[in-house]
Amino acid sequence: MIKGAIFDFNGTLFWDTAFHDLAFDIFLEKHGVQLTDEEKRVKIHGQMNPDIMRGIFGNHLTEKEIIDYSQDKELIYRQLCMNDLKFAPGAEELFGFFQKKGIPFTIASSSGIENISFYFASMKLDRWFTLEKVVYNNGTFRGKPYPDVFLAAAKKLDLLPEETVVFEDSIAGIEAAERAGAGKIYIVNSYGENYSRFPYDIIVNFDQVDRKLFV
Repeated sequence: MIKGAIFDFNGTLFWDTAFHDLAFDIFLEKHGVQLTDEEKRVKIHGQMNPDIMRGIFGNHLTEKEIIDYSQDKELIYRQLCMNDLKFAPGAEELFGFFQKKGIPFTIASSSGIENISFYFASMKLDRWFTLEKVVYNNGTFRGKPYPDVFLAAAKKLDLLPEETVVFEDSIAGIEAAERAGAGKIYIVNSYGENYSRFPYDIIVNFDQVDRKLFV
């Protein structure tokens, strides 16, 4: 029985993949690096910044270089998207349904605290979420496709993973939800990815979520 919901954020609740890709293009151009769309899908989408930076520049990067590179890229990203911050179609209505029914829900994101704080301030996330219940990249979790963030999010909801539905857009994130043992997975098709390998429901609007799952 599904008792709660876990949302990935980037590309799922906030359809910002194009902003991230452009931010990486601008950031990498400074360093003489170019990535194809396929390379971005594999090396960037759904990943945490330390893994992204090592995947692009190599494992020889120091911790300071990883932090500096990550902060530089994320600053570019926030500047690009700050005037176009809106939730995915139907998301706010689904939040309202969950609140009315007393169904717990939270966010499990690969973003760091700088971006999470930015979203809370700019999108007024505290209407629905509390920061203490949100799981984000704090340096203690392995990145997706490892299941760590979803396991931690289920724990914050006081639920077993199989009692949760996970909403994801990235291949790595879907694999992480599978490994976590999520009871239900919805794929959010926000940027035209090929999800044919997965047997899950694909949605483009959160009004497509079956409310009967939670009754």
